[in-house]
Amino acid sequence: MRRLGVPFAAIVLLAASPAPQAGPEAHAHWAVATDDAKAQDLFDRGLAMLYAFDAGEARVAFAAAAQRDPDLAMAYWGQAEADTIDINEPSTREGEVRGRHAVAEGRAHLAHASPEVRALLEAIAKRYGKGSLKERYASYADAMSAYSKAHRDDPNVLTVSAFAIWNAEDVLLDRRGAATPKAGEMLDDLDRALVLEPANLGAHHLRIHLLEMLRRAKDAVPDAEALDSYSYPPGESHLPHMAGHIWARVGEYDRLIDDNERAVENDRAWFALGNGPGQQYMKLYHDHDLDFVAYGLTTEGRNDEARAAVATEDARMQMRVALRLHEYARVRGIEPGKGGDVAFMHAIAAARSGDAEGAKTEAARARKEGYADDVFLTGVLAQAQGQTETALRDLERAYDDNKTRLGGDPKTSWELPIGENYAVALLSAGKAAPAESVFAAELMRYPNDPRLEWGLAEARKAQGKDDAAARAAYRAHWKGTRDLTLADLG
Repeated sequence: MRRLGVPFAAIVLLAASPAPQAGPEAHAHWAVATDDAKAQDLFDRGLAMLYAFDAGEARVAFAAAAQRDPDLAMAYWGQAEADTIDINEPSTREGEVRGRHAVAEGRAHLAHASPEVRALLEAIAKRYGKGSLKERYASYADAMSAYSKAHRDDPNVLTVSAFAIWNAEDVLLDRRGAATPKAGEMLDDLDRALVLEPANLGAHHLRIHLLEMLRRAKDAVPDAEALDSYSYPPGESHLPHMAGHIWARVGEYDRLIDDNERAVENDRAWFALGNGPGQQYMKLYHDHDLDFVAYGLTTEGRNDEARAAVATEDARMQMRVALRLHEYARVRGIEPGKGGDVAFMHAIAAARSGDAEGAKTEAARARKEGYADDVFLTGVLAQAQGQTETALRDLERAYDDNKTRLGGDPKTSWELPIGENYAVALLSAGKAAPAESVFAAELMRYPNDPRLEWGLAEARKAQGKDDAAARAAYRAHWKGTRDLTLADLG
């Protein structure tokens, strides 16, 4: 951990660093009760990092603001919020301790605080109070929901309230596929926040997640456009990345690649500045950015660019690209003997290389560590052994799971796209009609994917149907140096 005095030097250095791209620099602002302009700037930096999910750097900035102005109660609120806002990592053992400490510090500096600040601090105190984690999330969400209903004129209150509600909710769609009341409340809060402050980074960020989960990705295109339009100081890579979530859903692969390449460049600039809490935290997201770059490039057939994009990255990322490109000897040569996801990838590569015994050994190693994709792996092993019906049954189960429980996020299985694998298995087994149905369904989820378009054309051709539209779409979107074959898919 950095000493408390170090963040000031880091912040000065960042201010002089060039932005990863041209355009107006993104910023966040929440006016707080301080006469120290530097403390306000530090608070705003912390807020921007909150909204960019760099919780480590948010804590650094809020702590520096509190050092400048110890009576700035909102700086302690910010430190507590930093350990809960990230919907992907809302709780850690260390964070629970930090959050309780920040709340206690905030309560000790309330002498000059307004009723609004007191209410916000008491709300976040519920997050670190008594009860189970789920109960504490619910208490915090209820407190923020009540507060935001009475403060509809503050975009940051509305945004933070929406994040609090998200972490308390397990389900956002009801059995009919409609938004739950709480999902509707979040959307209302975020929409209102953007009316008040059209450039609110946190509102755009969470609105993308929410509309993606509600299967309304097209409605979040304005949010993606907004996050795409800014330049970002190092440490805020997750914001340009978020636009890629929507480009993936609407079939804008070039934009997905461009925004996530910007995110990767931002990461690298950030890591070059040191290895403080902010850099350590964003290492959690670096591979996520690379996933989207590699997903987009390999989808379009820009395979050499995909290899180059991960050439200096860790072995596992290189494995994933190699697996996507069916370079099985290369996959098997990386990190031999490892378990978990590495063994899973080795098992797939062995099975598809004709090494049944090696595949069994690697599959056993993967399962020993509880690797989750058992049914897909079983299907691939059965397929390699010529057990066609067993393979199709298992791949269908994996596909159904991917569409429902996993939600179909492209990065979840981009190196082994489950729907594409199932459709290819059907087509290879002479079941062209169901293969056509799966390819068509996948294109509804991932429009403009040339690999799926080629597969759809082949499935229609095998049935004597007109394949001209699917073939033309493939040719319009494919950027590979040679045409696809059935062996390239899956």
